[in-house]
Amino acid sequence: MKMMKNLKLLKPTEYKHLKIKYKLILFILILLLVCLFFIIIGFQVAFNTYDEQIYGKSSQVLIMSSNRIEDELKNIEDVTYRVATDTVIQNALIESSESLTKYDKYRIEQEIWEKLTSYIGSEKYIQSIHLFDRNGKEFRAGRSPSKHLYESKMQLINAAEYENGSNIWMSLKSSNNSIFSTREIRSYKRLKFEHLGTLIVEVRLHEIVKELSTKWEGEGFIAISKGDDFFFVEDPTINPNRLQLSASDSQGYSIQNLLGRSHFITYSKSPYMDWTYWGIVPFGSMFAKVTAIKYMVIILFITIMISSILLVIRFSKRITNPIENLVSAMKFVQKGDFKVNDTFTPSQSDDEVGILHRNFFHMIEHINELIKENYEKQLLIKDTEFKALQSQINPHFLYNSLESINWLAKLNNQQQISQMVESLGFLLRNAISIKEDVITVQEEVKMVEHYVTIQKFRFEERLDFSLNVDEDVKDCVLPKLVIQPLVENAINYGLETMIEECKIQVSLIRVGDHLHLNVEDNGPGMDEEHLGLVRTGKMKTRGTGIGLRNIDSRIKFVFGPEYGLSIDSELNKGTKVSIIIPYQKRWDHVQSIIG
Repeated sequence: MKMMKNLKLLKPTEYKHLKIKYKLILFILILLLVCLFFIIIGFQVAFNTYDEQIYGKSSQVLIMSSNRIEDELKNIEDVTYRVATDTVIQNALIESSESLTKYDKYRIEQEIWEKLTSYIGSEKYIQSIHLFDRNGKEFRAGRSPSKHLYESKMQLINAAEYENGSNIWMSLKSSNNSIFSTREIRSYKRLKFEHLGTLIVEVRLHEIVKELSTKWEGEGFIAISKGDDFFFVEDPTINPNRLQLSASDSQGYSIQNLLGRSHFITYSKSPYMDWTYWGIVPFGSMFAKVTAIKYMVIILFITIMISSILLVIRFSKRITNPIENLVSAMKFVQKGDFKVNDTFTPSQSDDEVGILHRNFFHMIEHINELIKENYEKQLLIKDTEFKALQSQINPHFLYNSLESINWLAKLNNQQQISQMVESLGFLLRNAISIKEDVITVQEEVKMVEHYVTIQKFRFEERLDFSLNVDEDVKDCVLPKLVIQPLVENAINYGLETMIEECKIQVSLIRVGDHLHLNVEDNGPGMDEEHLGLVRTGKMKTRGTGIGLRNIDSRIKFVFGPEYGLSIDSELNKGTKVSIIIPYQKRWDHVQSIIG
């Protein structure tokens, strides 16, 4: 999880800083994703081609089905024409309008019934034939008609009269399974074309559609609309009013959410009676196998990708783990721990990594021996130098001599000399003392005050010295002889080169978890060239000999390399020296050293 999180947050510019195993994993992952990209494109092209083939096949089947339906309806339309122009039926209708005996009426009914029966047998999809004469009398043949015919009889008759003898196909919203052919029968005897009656033929449209091969995997249905109104739906469970479909072109296809499911819909407009035929198939039925293959390929690819990543991780660990162990050992050495031989076990393999391990640990052993030898030599040199320094200065002799001078000055009422001697004695006593490397701010400030006391007798009103110390930093510890050399530098390089008054300000404040020490003066300052020499320690110092570089080194030695001294100066405006160290009291400092 950590590894994937690292990869997720990766920026392009950070790739070169990644570990080798992450680079290897990332490379394999990108390679797999590129393969997946091309696979998806290939699938998309294949699916588009498959969609077009499906549409072509569906459209072809739909057109063939519509042609079959229209052929049957045209055949029935021919039947209605033959009925309307049949001589027997024409004469019978003309004769029925006259005054006849019961026998003649019965004879006419039989003649018409026989003729209608002969015609109804010519087409198996005709449900019934109804002939209404001018007086509204019905002559019928065939099966039992639907009740919807009689409910809409006048609508059918009026539509036939409006067409003036031409056939018209009509659908009734109340009758989904049937369609009605109706035409007016007119007399063509002596070309009078007088109205003789109306012929209505009920056709079983669902029987015609039922015999068509329109289903896909056992599902799907055909629907027929005129304009936006659906008058026939093959599936009896579907209400035609729920089909909200419209066709803009002569033919086409679309995928729509219909009746709560996704459907593949093809349509084709026919000039015959301005009908639109619709082939509606559930999308899942058409693309079930393709979808299954698609998901199977995706699952297979994901499985391969996960397996590949796991194998790459396992393989990369065999390569990178020895390298990471070597890097960890190098970090310990970087921190000064040369006893890595006791903690890390070098690789025993004979490859390049194993050779690198063994050479590194041999090198560390050699360096450790050299450091130990050099450390012993340095201790001997320091001890010799310290003893030589002690032999040069006898502290008790100096203290006794200064004390004698102090009493002599007091006896002669020389207060200035007495104060200078007392301050000088305090400075010598603290400078020579070697008990501790760090002292409190309060102790260091006291030394500065004594030093300034001596300098004020020398420079009098030319020295304007101010000291600002927060109360909560007085117990904070810092290396000995830090502030006094900075004040001495300000006097040497600032005050002594000026005729007018020199202001030297020392401030010690707490900022968060740090102590900020600033020493500022309004002396002549330095240009960029001299400032660069001072910062690099190349400027020759004068005074105590404790230069800025010495102070910076001692601060880094005590508190760490992230702390130290900085200097800023501008010509004719003054110089500012800043020191930032951790805010630590004596006990906190002791605990940090122990830790």
